[in-house]
This record gives sequence, structure tokens and C-alpha cells, in this order.
Amino acid sequence: MSTFKRKPLPDEVTAALKSHASSFPSTMGASAMADLPQAGEGRAPKAPPTVQCNFNCTVEMADLIAELAQQAGSTRRAIARLLRDAGHAVPAADLDPFDNRRRVRRQ
Repeated sequence: MSTFKRKPLPDEVTAALKSHASSFPSTMGASAMADLPQAGEGRAPKAPPTVQCNFNCTVEMADLIAELAQQAGSTRRAIARLLRDAGHAVPAADLDPFDNRRRVRRQ
């Protein structure tokens, strides 16, 4: 466990922060609370669990898969579409996967 302890701010800095922050509301207003999604509302659906599939192939086949993946948007979509076109039942989550990337809000 770390033994690092934060040094407290000097008294004059603490007093200056308190004087400036005293006008801030202590809780969120009703209008701000109305904008927040409620439980079960406005949430993006969760992606189903996935597993990773790996295999060896020739360089020519790898290039072909890469070309098809570029046209389809991803390797997963390309293979899912090939399987669907071959008559197999492919889950919708594989044909159009969820976007699980984290989005950072930048100002």
C-alpha cells in the first residue's frame, strides 16, 4: 500500500476556494435531473458476449479477407454476411455489431 499522503492546501488558498465556491448550488436542480436517463430508459443496449476466433491461412486468403473486410466495414461483418448468404442463421449482432468504443467528451 502506498504511503503517499496528500499535503493539505494552505489556509489562504482554502479560504479563497470556499469564498468562490460558496455560490455554487449544493444539489442539481430539477431541470438538470429531468435530463438524466432514468433506470431502463435511454440506455444503449448491451452487446451479447463474444469469443475470439483465430485460424491460419495463406497470404492470398488473408489478403482476400482483408479486402472483403474493408468493403464490409469489419472482418466480423464480412464473414457474417458470407455465412448469411450461404444460408446459415446468423445473429443480427454479428451482421451489425454494437459499437463498444468509449467516447470521450472533449470541449
